[in-house]
Amino acid sequence: MQSLARQRSSGLRSRWDLALLLFGAAIMLFPFAWMALGSFKTMIESNAYPPHILPNEWDWSNFSEAWNGPPGSLGRYFWNTIGLALSGTLLQLFFCSLAAYALAIVRIPGRNLFFALVLGTMLVPGEVTLIPNFVTIRNLPLVGGNDILGNGGSGLYDTYLGQLLPGIIGAFNIFLLRQAFMQIPRDLWEASQIDGSTSFCYLWQIVLPLAKPTLTTLFLLGFVARWNALLWPMIVTRSESIRPVQLAMIWFQGEFDTDYGVLMAAAIMVTLPIIAIFLVLQRQFVQGITSTGLKG
Repeated sequence: MQSLARQRSSGLRSRWDLALLLFGAAIMLFPFAWMALGSFKTMIESNAYPPHILPNEWDWSNFSEAWNGPPGSLGRYFWNTIGLALSGTLLQLFFCSLAAYALAIVRIPGRNLFFALVLGTMLVPGEVTLIPNFVTIRNLPLVGGNDILGNGGSGLYDTYLGQLLPGIIGAFNIFLLRQAFMQIPRDLWEASQIDGSTSFCYLWQIVLPLAKPTLTTLFLLGFVARWNALLWPMIVTRSESIRPVQLAMIWFQGEFDTDYGVLMAAAIMVTLPIIAIFLVLQRQFVQGITSTGLKG
């Protein structure tokens, strides 16, 4: 009897847990469903009050208007974003891997102090660094018409490099990679030294393949962050030809009225690539998050 009662209690808890998870999933998915349905509404219907969920008239032309709305079409912004996100994320993984390798594997004096200083930079809000980064990009010597003192030209302002450089090093990435590297047995390092392997070969052939889940996690986080970049590209660029896709969304917001159907259609096209990448890399992402931070 007690066993049967425990089974019933366990089944009841499982059903409650399932219901709670479904309720949470519904709350999370509702904005996406609203956006998807809103992308088929006409301008009058999307601005109607009170709003209704299903459109009375399905307007498929919103997608073509959204694609052709910004200068040069939305496709140009997509290509800019793909190039910036891929190159910026790969550069970030490269440099952060080198830094994490030095802090985790190489026995250098004061490496714990260096690591503490790296972690300390995480306490600085990103907004605080906007002006210093802009001044640095604008006054780089011998770049963009500047002289050796950084005067006379525009530096890397309004360039792809100006959008990339401030974000290729990240303290959180170094922290996560260091934690992953420290879980690799030290015996592999000693065996590689006996075989005559260099530090870079050990990093490339052994450490990085073993840290693949963490690298995948950081690639996904970095790619999404650059895909959603808005404030820094807005500050450091003025030419529409090099701006990322988030700045294209500004063109769909009118001064006096906004066609929310077209805006939602553009948001759908901007969001779908990120959702697809996450679904493909979901398993590695979860594994990378759960496998780090276990050894300090």
